[in-house]
Amino acid sequence: MKHRALVLLALLALSGLAGAQAEKPRGRGMPEDIGGVPDARWKEDDWTLPPWPKEESLAEFTPRGHSANKYYIDLDSISMGADRVVRYTAVVRSPSGASNVSYEGLRCKDAHYKLFALGTTQGTWSQVRNPQWQPVTYGGYRFSLRRDYFCDVEAMAGRNAADLRRRIKSNFQPPAR
Repeated sequence: MKHRALVLLALLALSGLAGAQAEKPRGRGMPEDIGGVPDARWKEDDWTLPPWPKEESLAEFTPRGHSANKYYIDLDSISMGADRVVRYTAVVRSPSGASNVSYEGLRCKDAHYKLFALGTTQGTWSQVRNPQWQPVTYGGYRFSLRRDYFCDVEAMAGRNAADLRRRIKSNFQPPAR
């Protein structure tokens, strides 16, 4: 009976330790590395909307997966802030010629994006009310921008915006998987 109580007590203690372990951040020790709350010390830079994209400054890029749509980044809009956010204008065109234009930000460190503004049919911006950082999900053009063009794991894939422009212009092709 005494032995059973000791075994039961040991199992309870071990399960308590396992539960405590599961609550600790994994990876590099930052909650955002596992999709949690961003580092409290991180502060987002102020931003302003870029000029409306011009056709001649659009560079086509190829996202992973198959889509009949064409994807472009306005090279003149790419910026890298002190907050380590890559900001850019994305243009997605359907085969019928309809375009979706958006001004977005991408955080390489924790794979989140923010939609700052959407383009109107009049060629102007409409700011998103109360934009929030959202996780970049697998597939889609944002996943490709993060994985293949703008980010190198969790860091930016260039020293400055010009490096990122070169990657888009060259339509960098990821290795086949």
